[in-house]
Formats: sequence, C-alpha cells, structure tokens
Amino acid sequence: MGNDICMIVTVLYNDRLIKCALKVKRDNLPSDDCAQYPMEPTNRATIHSLLPLHVRSCGPIVAIESIFEVHVVEEVEDET
Repeated sequence: MGNDICMIVTVLYNDRLIKCALKVKRDNLPSDDCAQYPMEPTNRATIHSLLPLHVRSCGPIVAIESIFEVHVVEEVEDET
C-alpha cells in the first residue's frame, strides 16, 4: 500500500455531474476512515476541502470512487 490515495470525485454542478481526479498523501487525511468510508459526512467534507477551488465552488460531492493511480503527463515529446 503506497502513501498516496487516488480517487475520482463527482460533484453536482447545477444539473450536471462533473468529475475530478484527486491524488492526496495519506498523511494529509485525518484518519484511514476518510479513505475507507469517503462518503461519510465528515469525510466527505474533508475531501471536498482538498479539491481545487474551482471544483469546490461548483457544489456538493455526490460520489467518490477509489482508483489505482492518477498519472500526470508533464510534457509529450513530438515524434515527427
């Protein structure tokens, strides 16, 4: 088990659902319960506070799904 927890967080924005990938260090969560039971009200509030501000302002979390990894591609080399 690594030090990072990755998840897809679904937020209600007006009448649409938007998704945001979140990768957070396990030490930044108040307890293991937060990752194990993310939809509990207290844990959901904690995860909501970790989202980027522009996603936080959209609305409440309606679903959280654990995923294996979030990979950020910094730069792609041009193969031509």
